[in-house]
Amino acid sequence: MAGAHSYGEYTTHLRELTADVASGRSVLHHRLLASVDGEASEQLRRLVPLDYRRQVGAFFTPAPLKQRVSDLLRSRGSSERYLDPTCGSGDLLLAASHALPIRESLKETLEEWTYRLHGWDINSEFVEAARHRLFIAALLRHGWDGQKRKRWPVADISAYFTNVVTKDGLEALKEQEAFVGHIVLNPPFHVVSSPLSRPWTTRPTSAAALFTHQAAHHLADGSYLTAILPDVLRSGSRYSSWRTQVDKILRRCSLDTYGQFDEHADVDVFLLDAKVTRQNPFQTSSEWWDSGDSAEVSFRSVNDFFSVRVGTVVDNRDPLDGPEYPFARARDLPSSGEISTPTRRRKFSRRVFEPPFVLVRRTSRPSTSQNQPRLSGVLVTGDGPVAVDNHLIVASPRDGSLKSCRTLLEVLSSRTTSEWLDNRIRCRHLTVGAVREIPWLV
Repeated sequence: MAGAHSYGEYTTHLRELTADVASGRSVLHHRLLASVDGEASEQLRRLVPLDYRRQVGAFFTPAPLKQRVSDLLRSRGSSERYLDPTCGSGDLLLAASHALPIRESLKETLEEWTYRLHGWDINSEFVEAARHRLFIAALLRHGWDGQKRKRWPVADISAYFTNVVTKDGLEALKEQEAFVGHIVLNPPFHVVSSPLSRPWTTRPTSAAALFTHQAAHHLADGSYLTAILPDVLRSGSRYSSWRTQVDKILRRCSLDTYGQFDEHADVDVFLLDAKVTRQNPFQTSSEWWDSGDSAEVSFRSVNDFFSVRVGTVVDNRDPLDGPEYPFARARDLPSSGEISTPTRRRKFSRRVFEPPFVLVRRTSRPSTSQNQPRLSGVLVTGDGPVAVDNHLIVASPRDGSLKSCRTLLEVLSSRTTSEWLDNRIRCRHLTVGAVREIPWLV
């Protein structure tokens, strides 16, 4: 594709690197190591425009995540075959190769890896890079240090890794033939419209949701799926139906809330490891943010004491008509504490809120400090109705008391709530459902 064409500069570098080794020329060992580590991602950021990378979701797997996947695959033991339907430049295939054995000769290893490693990507430049990187990984596993001045004992490089090809992974996953083995997946995260999402929504949805659902369907019973996915799929209320659909096919073996993808992509991700069990009548029914403890913990939640909903004013869209009210906007509020009545005013003809109530900002980053709470609230104590912007969540006490509101401020700012939320929802857009479920531990 045109947007990724400039990545051909790095592919040419890899091609020249393997050609140097093949012809017996010395190659610095660190160049070989860099080519199978973080260099491919660095070159992607340098060569391919950010707008295009966002458009198609081209963000290669960072080294720590690749290592996490590699450790998981090796702990399970080698699979017969591995497939990455969005392989990019091959980071997860490299992770899978760590779980594969090497044979007596380099040629035998390449032949076996060629059979067992499969990858698809719509960008031919990425695919060629992946094939060269897998060659280099095999060399390094055989102890090649780049200084051996003899010809590489492989006559035709193009004869290997022929199952790593240019192909639309989503379209290919729709094929009926079941894949026996292990799918590894770091899909694009951008939002798309597709008829493939109809089992859970008719609205635009995450491409990661589409790829995961199709990958699960593509796998044969008893096969495995390991996927790096945006946290909104694990914790977002709009993906509840998607999780139900996936649970009909997959039995979750582990679910690891990893954190931010990397320093260049500000999105939190989790690592899903699951087994296809279509014939298993005892499907998992627990929510994906459960801790996994077998004992049920019974507690009261914010919802028991407060009515929680999103503010009703869409400021840049709703007309200025109806009665004039004090108007609460996130950007005008203090970070925490109490106010009487917002000073900004606005005409509004729909639902307003009677104080006292607590306002919570809808944007919330996972905790990065033991001393900094993830949430804080602002108590509005005035004596007249207030219009509230839809970037705020409104918690109105069921008993109408200031005391309940002040107790909620303590609950929201507690370390216990921060830790609970970090497990429950790590995406930046806080949901009403998550606020309602916060444990009322006072």
